[in-house]
Amino acid sequence: MPASHSSSIQASPRHMRLVTSQDLLHTSINATLSTKTDRPSTPVHHIQEDDYGVPAPPPPSPVSFRPEHWATPNRR
Repeated sequence: MPASHSSSIQASPRHMRLVTSQDLLHTSINATLSTKTDRPSTPVHHIQEDDYGVPAPPPPSPVSFRPEHWATPNRR
């Protein structure tokens, strides 16, 4: 019965380097950049007439800036 025998796991050679998350990040970035080399860097989008509307004006300010509400200086 071969399943009843335990087997040892072979250790990796000393010359192999441990793969870190930074290595995975660089690999992912390089793969992403290499797949997008044939596409333009800016998206091609044509604005149609009804795609954009004029934005609404801002709401009125809750603070009054009228001059009659300003305090006059009391300097002599």
